[in-house]
Amino acid sequence: MAKPYVMNGVALVTGAASGIGRAVAKTFVEEGVTRLILADLNDEGLEETAEQLTAMGDGIIVQAVKTDTSNQESIQNMVDQGVARFGAIHYCVNCAGISTPVRTRSTDLDVECWDRVVNINLRGVWLCMRSQIEQMLKQPADLTMRTGVEPQRGAIVNIASIAGIVGIASGGGYSASKHGVIGLSKVDAASYGKEGIRVNTVCPGNTDTPMIKASQAKGAKFLELNDTTAIPRIGRPEEIAQVCVFLSSTRASYVTGEEVIVDGGMVKLLLT
Repeated sequence: MAKPYVMNGVALVTGAASGIGRAVAKTFVEEGVTRLILADLNDEGLEETAEQLTAMGDGIIVQAVKTDTSNQESIQNMVDQGVARFGAIHYCVNCAGISTPVRTRSTDLDVECWDRVVNINLRGVWLCMRSQIEQMLKQPADLTMRTGVEPQRGAIVNIASIAGIVGIASGGGYSASKHGVIGLSKVDAASYGKEGIRVNTVCPGNTDTPMIKASQAKGAKFLELNDTTAIPRIGRPEEIAQVCVFLSSTRASYVTGEEVIVDGGMVKLLLT
């Protein structure tokens, strides 16, 4: 009888204090990952996630690192601490991000706000990938759990948004930053595929996260958009996480440079 598929590499998740990031970390553990690097600026939420993961079973080791993903030194520290603890990093899911004020057109957005969202959502993803890829290039290409699959050095998944697929009216700098994440991911997928590194993007629709709830409190009407989806409800973080972990795994060994939309059919219906 064949052994069940198990992910046995080291996983790194940014934005792990809540929402999609926390769900991704839990899903990695469910798929067999026992060594995880968790990063977030939120100390309290990060500790909660770490406690929840270690309670999921014996032998789960978590390196929690307070990280500012707009700061190069902080990101490098995240990677360095993870490598010092576990020796390598194989799966990276970059979830950290922020939104812009609700219903803000680009001409109404002040420069400080634009710089903040682009620094975290786009520049921050670039800085994370830069350090993550530099580490993966130092590692042997030996990551595989399936016969017939070429060994890989690692895989990176970046969280974008459906706002990175279509133009969102009054999307401010948020939509622009998410378009940039998709483009950046494609560039690095093309650049490092021969090195055994895959890069993909996941584009969630409306998902039940603290960021969505905060936007709703400021007047956003996300729940009303459920009428425009084939599956008429808001998404769950776990549903996004399942796709992220699949793309990280060698089950997706021939998938790179893709943006995978997980939105209940919203974009497809909006474009018809």
